[in-house]
Amino acid sequence: MTSEIRGAAATAEPEAGLPDEAGYGTASADPASPARRGPLPLRVRQALPGLVLLVAVLLSTRPVGDPDTFWHVAAGDYLRRTWTFNGPDPWSTMSTQPWRLHEWLPELLMSAVQQVLGLPGVAWLLPLGVAAIGLTLWRATRARACLLAAAAVTSVTCVAMSQSLSLRPQLVSFAFCVAFTAAWLRSSRDGRPRWWLVPATWLWACSHGMWFFGVAIGVVAVVGIALDRVVGPRQWLRLAAVPLASLAAAAVTPTGPSLLLSPFAVNETTQFIEEWMPPSVRQPGFLGFLVLAAAVVLIWARSRRPVRWTEVLLVGLAIGLALLYARTVAVGAAVIAPVAAATIQTLLPAEREPAARRETVLTVGLTALGLVVAAVILPARAAVPTWGASDLDARLSALPAGTVVCNDYGVGGWLIWRHPNVRPTIDGRVEVYATGHVRQHIDFEHAAPGWQSYLARTHCSYALLGKDQPVVEALTAQVHWTVEQRGAQYVLLRAPR
Repeated sequence: MTSEIRGAAATAEPEAGLPDEAGYGTASADPASPARRGPLPLRVRQALPGLVLLVAVLLSTRPVGDPDTFWHVAAGDYLRRTWTFNGPDPWSTMSTQPWRLHEWLPELLMSAVQQVLGLPGVAWLLPLGVAAIGLTLWRATRARACLLAAAAVTSVTCVAMSQSLSLRPQLVSFAFCVAFTAAWLRSSRDGRPRWWLVPATWLWACSHGMWFFGVAIGVVAVVGIALDRVVGPRQWLRLAAVPLASLAAAAVTPTGPSLLLSPFAVNETTQFIEEWMPPSVRQPGFLGFLVLAAAVVLIWARSRRPVRWTEVLLVGLAIGLALLYARTVAVGAAVIAPVAAATIQTLLPAEREPAARRETVLTVGLTALGLVVAAVILPARAAVPTWGASDLDARLSALPAGTVVCNDYGVGGWLIWRHPNVRPTIDGRVEVYATGHVRQHIDFEHAAPGWQSYLARTHCSYALLGKDQPVVEALTAQVHWTVEQRGAQYVLLRAPR
């Protein structure tokens, strides 16, 4: 492991035919060059990124099926009515913590789209988010690698993110992580601060709770730049000011300075949520990340080329994130992707295809084609969500306003959105519930010893539960609850009168 020492000459922007921004290979304009010939016809290679993104967009074209999508839409509705960003939870009688709308920008978008286009319009936002992530990946990887390498890394990264590509504001975080990593890699080459990262952090902080990863990427890169001795002390201080200013920007969103503590709000309840558990090699997304990480590490181990500390630290951050939680595997993939593209490029001929208008038109055009196809398909396919108890709608709508319902955890968000007349005892916003309440709810669902105390504490008069949950039989057999109606997946029960 050695450091590279670069002088002021490194601050020049790359030009056509000169080493690319990552310093790997050259973009040749010579029609007879090996990069122009390649293993496949140039036009075929130019279509590859667009084909990858077209497939990714089409695979994400499906009805709303994420249980958290519904409460995000409801949050947007609530914000449009009240413009209140902090305060008591308006939906559950069992929430005890303040509710902060720190993902308000995507929630407003989801609410507005639902008002105009209904659920099919909301479902279309998932292909749109995947397209945004894919285009960001293409831009970041293509700047550092040839078409084949960029398409390959983009494909594997999409697989690595696949388990987290659901209709939630977290899609914004994945795109921003790619963009921020690519920006800091450029700064590590030319020594210039990218001040646009500061307002971008503000937008990110208004969109999703993982905004602080952008600051973390900046801090890691600044440390790497210091170790690589890319710039002098004064310029390094300018670079270090970017993540500090970004942190300050996050404190002045409509949510206020309390947003800085929001990453810790879910810390106590993550133990109960599957996506916050460590990843498993049985998960395709984690395997995809391992492919990227293994490629980078093995190429570095066999290469005689000096590896810069900035790259090493960013890859270390990516691996740490991927090993931490199943939910952060996608974040790790976003961080490692630009480095992986540049690293793989070192195995290929030095000359690579220059960016051309045809490539841009094909990539953007095929992605747009996927979005058009999605817009045509979804009205017929996504009018009814695949999550929730839609077959019990009529009976639930007839319940008196304010009825407390002991519900299955997964259906809580759907109840908030679809049936504002009821008050669920839990939903996907676990940060607004006390840890003890979440634990007692889990015991209730499993009919564990003492489960009856949950009924007394919540004062619920109805229950909406999965038909195979152990507590359903316990309710009917032990405390004489009555089955009001059975659906395909859920059963509605009523307390004895």
